Amino acid sequence: MKKQIVMVLISALVIGGSNLSLPGNVVNAKQLDEVEKKEESSVFATEEENKEKDSEKEESVTEDTEETQKDIDEDTLNTEEKELEVISDHSDILESSEVEMTVPIYNYEIDNVIVPTTYAMSLNPYGLPIVVGKDNVSTEQVVSKEYGIINKSSTDKIVTVTLTVEDLNNEITFVDSEEEVKNSDDETYAVYLSIIPSDGKEIKIDGVEADTDTSASALSDVDMSGAKEQAVALHAGENHIAFRLSRATYNFDNISLSKEKPEAEEVLNLIGLSPDGRSVTAFTFGGAMNPKADWEKLSKGIKVSAAYDYQTADGTEKIIDGTGSLIAVD
Repeated sequence: MKKQIVMVLISALVIGGSNLSLPGNVVNAKQLDEVEKKEESSVFATEEENKEKDSEKEESVTEDTEETQKDIDEDTLNTEEKELEVISDHSDILESSEVEMTVPIYNYEIDNVIVPTTYAMSLNPYGLPIVVGKDNVSTEQVVSKEYGIINKSSTDKIVTVTLTVEDLNNEITFVDSEEEVKNSDDETYAVYLSIIPSDGKEIKIDGVEADTDTSASALSDVDMSGAKEQAVALHAGENHIAFRLSRATYNFDNISLSKEKPEAEEVLNLIGLSPDGRSVTAFTFGGAMNPKADWEKLSKGIKVSAAYDYQTADGTEKIIDGTGSLIAVD
């Protein structure tokens, strides 16, 4: 019952704001409440202060980080500039001595055309029997051996033969056909002198087919089948005929990578002539003479000289029908 009253009194006193003395236990309670309030206020203030300090620290850290990153960026830029300077002036580069390298072009072309070295021909206006080689007797008015040409090159070749004809009597008339010879009068020393090309059949020497081992001297007397219908007339002065010959077959062996290009004979091996049979060709001389003319009045004959040259074919040449290799000459 007393406890109730005391509580009422405290309430009344608080409400009334009196400055009456209170019992000790009441005063202590009030003081404790004030202390708690002060402590709460202090804690709150401390928390706020800590928040402000943390914020300041974060701002400081951020500023420091930004400053540090800025310093790093500046250092990087300075380093790049330094590198550029080093590259430009080579002040910090260790240089070795210069080493040169020779780079050869491994391209091989073998030029090797074999032609005859000697010739034998005679004019036979009266058809006398003339021995031409072993077991061969001719009564033709123009008697000649047959001559071979071999292409042992690594490329197709155009072989041009220049035949220079000279009349040592200054009396002979060179005509274009046998018909013109027949139509000549008794006073005309008419001669139809021609080149007869091979018709493309095998070229043989003593019954053996010409091959890579055939010598130039052997080509001065071969056996061939002639394409008489494609004969080319010769006249006084220079005359030109040409043949297209296929390349021989080679293989490469022991090509080593080195600073110097190996010689062709070190790496190229000749296997054989062209499989199409057109690495070899041949020709002979033929023709007709006016039998009505008095040939005994001429004390001299004619002179024929032969010269050869060749070049790499470009592939546009057309071989004349009926021949093995003959092409037209411009």
